[in-house]
Formats: sequence, C-alpha cells, structure tokens
Amino acid sequence: MLQVLQYLDNRCRVHKDAIEFCQDILRRKSVDWDAVFRCNLSKPIQNVDLVVTIGGDGTLLRASHFLNDSIPLLGVNSDPTQPEEVEEFGNEFDATRSSGYLCAATVKNFEQILNNILEGRTTPSEVARMSIRVNSIPLSTYALNDVLIADPCPASVSRFSFRIRKDGRQSSSSLVNCRSSGLRVSTAAGSTAAMLSAGGFAMPALSKDLQYMVREPISPSTSNFRLMHGLIKPELSMDIDWYTKDGLIYIDGSHIVHPVQHGDTIQVSSQAPILKIFLPHHLLPSKI
Repeated sequence: MLQVLQYLDNRCRVHKDAIEFCQDILRRKSVDWDAVFRCNLSKPIQNVDLVVTIGGDGTLLRASHFLNDSIPLLGVNSDPTQPEEVEEFGNEFDATRSSGYLCAATVKNFEQILNNILEGRTTPSEVARMSIRVNSIPLSTYALNDVLIADPCPASVSRFSFRIRKDGRQSSSSLVNCRSSGLRVSTAAGSTAAMLSAGGFAMPALSKDLQYMVREPISPSTSNFRLMHGLIKPELSMDIDWYTKDGLIYIDGSHIVHPVQHGDTIQVSSQAPILKIFLPHHLLPSKI
C-alpha cells in the first residue's frame, strides 16, 4: 500500500512539474498568455490564437467543448506512461499513467513544437466532431470522442429503435429495434477509446465517418445482427427513438450528461464544427 501511495504522489508531482515547466517556456516567449484550471472553464474560449492543455486526454476533451472551429488546440501529455514502470510494478498494481492519445507534445518536445507553431512551420489538422440533437433541438456540446446513450442504471435494459437517414428525411436503412445495454457512437478520434475496447475498430483520425455499436444486444434477429455495428457516413445521420422510461446521453465521458425520456428522438451526425488540433505524428496520414 505504501508503494502505491508513493506512486500516486509521484504522479501528482510530475503533473505539477509539467505545468510549471510549460509555463516557464511560455514566459520566455514573446506572447501573452493566461493559465486557467479546467474546472474553471464555463464559457466559450474566444480572442486567442492557440489553446494549450496540460494534462491528458480528459483535459484536452474538456477544453475542446469550449472551442469553435477557428482556434487550434495543442495537448501536452503531462504524465506519459513509462513502459519500464509498468513492467516493474505490473504484478503489484496498475502503473499505467496517462495515454494522451490526442496529445502531440510532452515536456520533452513542447518547446520545439511550440516554436514550430509560432513560426508557422506546422499547421493543425481538422478533426471531425459529432452533433447531438434531442427532439430536433441541438445540444450545446459537440462530442470529440463519443456519446453513450443508456439507462441511468447500468444493470437495466435500454429499449430503443434506430435508423440511418440521409439529409434527416430519406431513410437509408430499415428500422432496427433494440433491447440492450445502450448505444455508443464514436468519432474517428474516439474510435480507439471505448469503441475499440468493446470490439470496434480504429479509424483514420481524419475520417469524417462515425462508428456506432449496440452494446450487448439481447437476442437480435438474424437480419438485424449485422446492423448492431456499423458506420454513419458524413452525409447521413442516425435517428434514435428512445422507449425506456429514463435515459442519459453521456458526452465524452461521464462529466457532461443530458437526460432523455420515453418518446424522445435523438439524432447524431458529423454535421458539426470541426476541431483544429495539432495531432501526434503517428495519427497523421502517411506522406508518399
């Protein structure tokens, strides 16, 4: 137990050191900047040229919810997982640190990447986000990773139907009736998170497609089984009719939640403002 507490204390110290390190670099640059704790973000971020997050993917996701399609985002992974640490302590406790999948920088290369941005030697990528509507009313938050629609109780059955539509009107698929643990829809950027863990597949980070999966479907018919998992193309949307008494839409994790109830219709699509983000090299398309 003492070793675990020491490990957790070290993680906290490493994160704080990373914040101070990045701030020291910013102080040496000819730029105006301000520090904001993620818990204090409450309104759209405006009148800045760049947003830098220091933490992990959770911090980056939080900031993305307050950004439009014009301000670029750079994520700094403050506490990357150390493979040798995982190997050493793997039999005693989980020594995994931050994955920082969408973070392009660490303290080791933050200054170099920042210089490249300030001097115009690198440009951000345009990553798709997801829009969510409930009864035709758009929610204010766009999902960068994924949404989960489910009963508030994880042990309860969710009842819903869905179909894929073109331009919100013409049906592109038959109606699929479901009893399951809920429905997850991910963007390309979020396809390597919960979607991949559930048996989905990783998508190219710059794809505009959405991927959906019915969670633990109960006795799907032979004709419907192949429709439990698939893609929603950029010109299409998915309409979900909710038939459980209560439900929740989780957006990019558990912090942003929107309630739904029996009879509501939820629509998801990639018709949302893109996010400009500096991606790590392994997520960028290969240059021939």
